Amino acid sequence: MSDVDAPTSLFFDRYCEGRVDEDAISDGIETWHDSGDEEQRDLPEFLGMTDDEYVIWAMDGRSLPMLAEARRTGRNLRDAVAEHLAAMQANPTREDGTAIYALTHWVARNPPP
Repeated sequence: MSDVDAPTSLFFDRYCEGRVDEDAISDGIETWHDSGDEEQRDLPEFLGMTDDEYVIWAMDGRSLPMLAEARRTGRNLRDAVAEHLAAMQANPTREDGTAIYALTHWVARNPPP
């Protein structure tokens, strides 16, 4: 996918609109690191993510599609993460262990609305 967008266009907005793929987050993070003192936003805000969205992505780098779908549909993030976690727990892979552990604790700290 092309990443030809205005510099003010946020990664997660472009991702949710299907204009960039998941790998573009690395470019966004690199740009933020390279921006020095000129950039006053924290990394989640720079990427266009809420703090919770960023934390969840940091716990499970494969969660971007779920996060984008929750945002597009207005679904409660806690419910979306709980469903994502349940699917991982139902059919875990070797790589899922750390994400399952971290997401389990995030869901426990965020009771249903």
